[in-house]
This record gives sequence, structure tokens and C-alpha cells, in this order.
Amino acid sequence: MKFPVYSPLKKHWLLDEQVVFLNHGSFGACPIPILQKQDEYRTMMERQPVKFFIRDLEEMIWSSKEALAKFVGADAVDMAFVPNATLGVNTILSSLAFEAGDELLTTNHGYGACVNTLKWHAQKWKAQVVTADVPFPVSSPEEVIAALLSKVTSRTKLVMIDYITSPTGLLFPVKEIIDELNRRGIDCLVDGAHAPGQIPLNLHELGAAYFTGNCHKWICSPKGSAFLYVRKDRRHLIHPISIGHTYDKSENKDRLWSNHFFWLGTDDYSAYLCVKDAIDFMGSLFGGGWSELMNHNRQQCLQARKRIAEITGIPLPAPEDMIVNLSTFDLEDTQMPASNFNYISPLWEKLWSEYSIEMPVLPWNQQRPQLMFRISSQCYNSMEQYEYTAAALRAIRH
Repeated sequence: MKFPVYSPLKKHWLLDEQVVFLNHGSFGACPIPILQKQDEYRTMMERQPVKFFIRDLEEMIWSSKEALAKFVGADAVDMAFVPNATLGVNTILSSLAFEAGDELLTTNHGYGACVNTLKWHAQKWKAQVVTADVPFPVSSPEEVIAALLSKVTSRTKLVMIDYITSPTGLLFPVKEIIDELNRRGIDCLVDGAHAPGQIPLNLHELGAAYFTGNCHKWICSPKGSAFLYVRKDRRHLIHPISIGHTYDKSENKDRLWSNHFFWLGTDDYSAYLCVKDAIDFMGSLFGGGWSELMNHNRQQCLQARKRIAEITGIPLPAPEDMIVNLSTFDLEDTQMPASNFNYISPLWEKLWSEYSIEMPVLPWNQQRPQLMFRISSQCYNSMEQYEYTAAALRAIRH
């Protein structure tokens, strides 16, 4: 098989030309101009640390956060930067109080670290984690709604749901779910790790009590940049995990809640500053801006999964309206390892060692463990890479 090339836009990334990188979804990949911008911020910090941290940093972070707030349809005063969505989930659950017998509802498609956080806090409060079993393969968004709402009871106090699921790459109908939960007086925590930059967002209209999303994935800012959004009527409940100097800061009262999260100690805050730059840069790659970029990535993903299905004979497990930039395929029943964290399955290793393909192949679903692989679609990828991967899978499996 001829080794495939990236798209012409690969010139903006450091990615190894000798690797077929189809795993943007796990950690993202930061473009060279944004890495250079981060170096500029770090140089500013080291050239005059006192000026950087005391005189300049707060307004620089606020400027970046305002750009992000505009991008996701929120007010900057309702948002705080956090290093990653996992910490965002931890911040919410560490701030909330529950009672013995309360139910915390999620789905079997939840991200492992966030589900573990839910379990830990349930144990702490003697509450119970309830898991809605959403099937995979899945035939429609209505299956997700029905599965989740069937588990809601009078004891349900919080629902944690993914916007775009990590293990299965599905776009969940979160707006419909949140609207129904709000009618029932139940708050929703949206794990939106994959949403910013993959789909258009308007957090005001979404109506979730809590939302956390990564910027280092599809916005392509440096690693360690994410955000937490809290609806205005819930802000008084939520506090940073680490209390710092700005917790009693009284200036700029409109920024008071957000400023609680601003200074949590001496750290490298350059990734937060780069969010604004990443939004601008990624939006400049196509003449139609972010709208065209999002459409390109989704259409490439839809075309790629169709070709993979044609070449390998593996059926498509979800309808097109539940797919954005990620697509997962169900391979076969398997065994679940003791821990999924940093687990590399034999098929994943073979794709890497024999074909230089970087694509996650992992078991999923405790009840019926399934081996699955997931492709990502970013503008640096090419259709040749997906066809090469499909041919490799066919060769390995036959």
C-alpha cells in the first residue's frame, strides 16, 4: 500500500509526516503559529515576571476569555479558564452538596475520568450513580433521550451528559434533554470536552446549569486550556478547587465570580492567553471562517467513515445526524482490561507498528465489552489517510 500524505494544510502543524495521525480527538494538535505565540507570551513572562503577572496578566486573560465567550455564546463573567474539562467537572462536583439517597444520573457513554469523579462524590455523600444504557450501535437521537429520561426519578438531583461522546463519537441531543430536565427542575452538567470548535455553540440558548469544554482539542489552542461555564443563577454555588489570592478581590464587581478562578497561584498561564489567538487562526484557514472549517471537517468525517465501511465491510453504527468530526466503529466482542487508562490493545499496537497509524482501538462497555476504533477528522487530514487505514484494517482482519 502506498503511504498516504496529509492535506496541504498540514504545513501549519508539527505532526510527523511518517505517521498517519487520525487521533486529533484525544489531545488535539496545536498549530505552529499558536505555539510561536505561546513562546512570545512565555518570553514576556520570563523577561519581566513581575510586570507580566502583576500588571498585565489579568487583562490579557480577560481579553482571551471575552473572545472565547463570544465564540461559545456566553458572557465572560459566567466563565472561568481551567486546564481541562476533567478539572471542570471536578470543580462542579466538588462545589455541590448532596444527600444520602440522591441520584446522580449519567450514561454508559461517559468519559471515564468524569464518571469516576461522579462515583467518588456519590460515595462521599452516600448518593447513588445511576447509568442510562444508551445502545451502540444506535439508530437515532430519540434513543438517547428515551434511555436517559427513563432513568429520571424523584431522587435525581443532577444529570451529567456528554455533548459529543468520547468513546463512541456521538453527537447527543443535549438541547432537548436539557429543556426537559429544566422543566422537571433538575440541573444538568454538560461534559462538552469535544464541542468547542467542532460544532457552533450558544451556551445562553442551551440552558445548561453547568458546562465545561476543552479549547486544546478542536479550537487547537495549547494543551492545558479549557473553560468552565456556570449559569448566572448557579454561580453562587460554584467555587474553585484551589482558593487563591483573588477569592476576596472586590474590584470589578461584575467580574467577581470569574475572578475567583483567575489567580490560583504561580503557574504558566500562556495556554489560556493563546485561546483568542487560536480562535482567530483556525478561523482564517478557510475563506468562510469557522463555519466553513466545521463543515469541511464534518463532511470529511462522513465521507471517511463511508469509505471505511465500504472497504472493510464493517457496518456504520450511527446515523449521519449524530456524527460530527468523530466516528467510531464496532468491531467485535472482547475482554475489558483492568483499566482503560493508557491501555493499548493488540490491534492498536499492530496498526502502529506495522502501518504507522495512530488511531485509538479500545474496548468499551462494561456490560458487553466491545472492541472499537475511532477516527477523527481535522483539516490537516486527507481522504488518502482514511483509505489507507481501511486497507490496513482489512489486511489485518482477513
